[in-house]
Amino acid sequence: LGLGFLAKYTALFQLVSWAMFLLLWPSARAQLRRPGPWLALLVTAVCTLPVLIWNSQNGWITLTHLGSRAGLEAAWKPTANFLVDFTVQELALLNPIFFIALLWAGFATWKRRKENPLAVYLLCMGAPLFLGYWLYTLRARVQPNWIAPAVLPLFCLMALHWEARWRDGLRAVGRWLAVGLGLGLTVVIFLHDTNLVAKVAGKPLPPQNDPLTRVRGWRATAEVVAEQRAKLLVEGKPVFLIGTHYGITSLISFYLPEARTGVPREPLAYYQSSDTPENQYFFWPGYRGTRKGQNAIYVQEIKSTSALEPPPARLVAEFASVTDLGRFEVRLRGNIIRHVRLIACRDLR
Repeated sequence: LGLGFLAKYTALFQLVSWAMFLLLWPSARAQLRRPGPWLALLVTAVCTLPVLIWNSQNGWITLTHLGSRAGLEAAWKPTANFLVDFTVQELALLNPIFFIALLWAGFATWKRRKENPLAVYLLCMGAPLFLGYWLYTLRARVQPNWIAPAVLPLFCLMALHWEARWRDGLRAVGRWLAVGLGLGLTVVIFLHDTNLVAKVAGKPLPPQNDPLTRVRGWRATAEVVAEQRAKLLVEGKPVFLIGTHYGITSLISFYLPEARTGVPREPLAYYQSSDTPENQYFFWPGYRGTRKGQNAIYVQEIKSTSALEPPPARLVAEFASVTDLGRFEVRLRGNIIRHVRLIACRDLR
């Protein structure tokens, strides 16, 4: 549990899961008279110290970040829109057949919660996180992957419940399992390689409709940036890169060999400077004070139809001159997959 917390704060939901199980299964409370659970809590508490110490030294920025992600900065305006979106997304991601079977198994286990300790245990390991986020959609948007830790125990509960029904003679379980596996296998194959659509349908998916577009073509994007950087290097000064988003900064750092070699102590690609933490790059070495007098290429991903706005005021203030190089197309297999805007920045103040 302590190591889980250090990887993802969601792990602490398991404490709620244990409390729920002890509440629903009285005989399990005998464990509380033994040292094991209390030693486990102590170990977990020790594992929280690195996070607490680091946050105390950095203005408790994690609380600010989590509050922003959870929508706590705005006043609560009850709405069902997020709940509907979340439910539809989970229905699709977890397989419609299995999602319905999971909910059915959960309700059935709750109705007979005094019969099977294993079923109750699995329900308790997944339901608090799943239902907690589901209810929170009444306040703010919840990303579908946030319930990931709950999926494994709830799928185990689903398998336990329906296997028992099949043994009781409900043969329809086998047919629905076959439909679920067939549907899931088809979707997984095509989502892992959407190029198969072209082989089946005769033409590829348009980039705007391809769910894998966002993860493709980043090597080609880095090459476009590298080409413009090479042109600026001719002027005789070192040229670093500035990303307008932490994602594009990371991807360029990975796909541009000369940028990858400097991570993390002497990076070539940076996130744009800011006075307050906007992401993890705030705590990494920045270009202010270390690259004075050097030039840079500012990289921004844009939509094909969006008008080019003036360069950011902060960027203009940081350099002696800023020149908009315009919009560049990034192609993959002959198709335009994204557009990037590049700005040449000269002489960092």
